[in-house]
Amino acid sequence: MKRKPIGWLSKGRSVVLMGLDNAGKSTLVSQWTRGVIEKTVTTIGLDIEHVEIKGEKFNLIDLGGQQPFRITIWKTYAQMAQGVIFVFDITDKLRVKEAVEWFWKVVEWLREDAPIIFCANKIDLRDQKKIDAMSLEEIINIFKLDKLSQENYVQHSFRIFEISAKTGENVEDAMQWIFGRVIGSDEKSKIKAVLIHSIEDNTTLLELPFTEEFEDISKHENLADILEYNTKLFTKSQSTMQYYEHENYDAYVFAHEGYICLIVAEKEAEYNSIRITGQSILSVINVLRQENKLTPEFLKWVVKESFGA
Repeated sequence: MKRKPIGWLSKGRSVVLMGLDNAGKSTLVSQWTRGVIEKTVTTIGLDIEHVEIKGEKFNLIDLGGQQPFRITIWKTYAQMAQGVIFVFDITDKLRVKEAVEWFWKVVEWLREDAPIIFCANKIDLRDQKKIDAMSLEEIINIFKLDKLSQENYVQHSFRIFEISAKTGENVEDAMQWIFGRVIGSDEKSKIKAVLIHSIEDNTTLLELPFTEEFEDISKHENLADILEYNTKLFTKSQSTMQYYEHENYDAYVFAHEGYICLIVAEKEAEYNSIRITGQSILSVINVLRQENKLTPEFLKWVVKESFGA
């Protein structure tokens, strides 16, 4: 699989690397994108590598594994990801319980069709007598990875790889698998339109139709009434979710920290998937606002590209 680095800001789907600090995420990225190991330092916040595979551009996002970043940004990026790579240091027995806890948080946050790969990293250290590295069987049992084959989780494609980011062992196979699943995903979105509205300013930040039926969302009779009602109903500090059923579509309203996200979806759309999408969009809005990047143009790109609508 050929890939090449491209520019700093790229429109494309996102694959996110997660795992505790010092698990080897940055080394994995360096090994795969450049074929060499560079001296890496602990990622502070996040690093983004943009790659092109089979003519498609991807954002390879390496999230910092320190606890402050797990608490503040992991959920947002997990929810917006088209695929997740969870990296675990097989020699880090002191923090294995912590890693297990965060792994399952990530699984719960994922959008329904997102594949996830578990990379058991640093297998090159198993040959060193002074280092007590975990076996694959131990990892599967402690993380309870067999649960991912059960009914509640079958929507996620899952696979575990034993790798060495340092030597490159099995790295290419692992990355081919996750990107192959992301590229091969042909699940059509059941979202018909998205509208973002500011409660405080009573202004619409974004109207994004995906069908001709909703070219002018705010002027659509039923939706305009729903938007007006909810704008008056909720204060800036309230968070809620409302559901409205119509003959040909369903409307979902999510309110959080002064913003309303109105999602119009097909009748057969799965509720939990729409809920995660709505909450994720509002989470992204909050992050963009804090970073002073909340513009209609950038928000449109984020919603269209990141949530696959």
